[in-house]
Amino acid sequence: MKELRAIVLGVVVVVLIALAWGFFRRPAPGMTRVRSFRVEINGHENGRDKHISVRLPGFLVGKVSQLVSHSWDNDDWRDWTFSAGGDERRITPRDILEAAEKGTPEHPSRIAIHGDDEALDVFQEGTEVRVHVIHDGGRREAEIVLPKPLLAGLAQEKPISPKEILRRIDSLGPGEIVSIRSEDGNVRIVAEGKDRR
Repeated sequence: MKELRAIVLGVVVVVLIALAWGFFRRPAPGMTRVRSFRVEINGHENGRDKHISVRLPGFLVGKVSQLVSHSWDNDDWRDWTFSAGGDERRITPRDILEAAEKGTPEHPSRIAIHGDDEALDVFQEGTEVRVHVIHDGGRREAEIVLPKPLLAGLAQEKPISPKEILRRIDSLGPGEIVSIRSEDGNVRIVAEGKDRR
């Protein structure tokens, strides 16, 4: 009798593991071209260079986006508020997209956040949009680079969910999603394809 219970318990454990494996190994809903996301962080601390690289499986990002979509206010993706000196400045992805279309690398469009002390210099270079964060009267604090199609998807006038953003990233296919460079370090997020080896 004990052997039979042990065999049944073993079969149940194996079936549960197989079900969990199958559940988590499925591709994320709506994602057909992107398998995973790689997040790379390079920084400097105490005179030493630091490097961190983490690969997030697409199914995990997809599951988290499903959970977050139920509690996330879809308007959060359409409206960004910057605070500077006690003042708040509302900037939408559409504002950044329109500025990028008007700007050039030699003459970027400026979006003032707080006078000329704090602003965003925006321009388009090929299929990328570059945003330079200006601080303290002209010092470039950081540079953000992202694909124009992704920004155009965020700039739509209707609400957008995290799940829909993942679908749009998947439609772009493998490649760099966003890159942020500053004096303190660099962050880069890359979508990796299905046939990565």
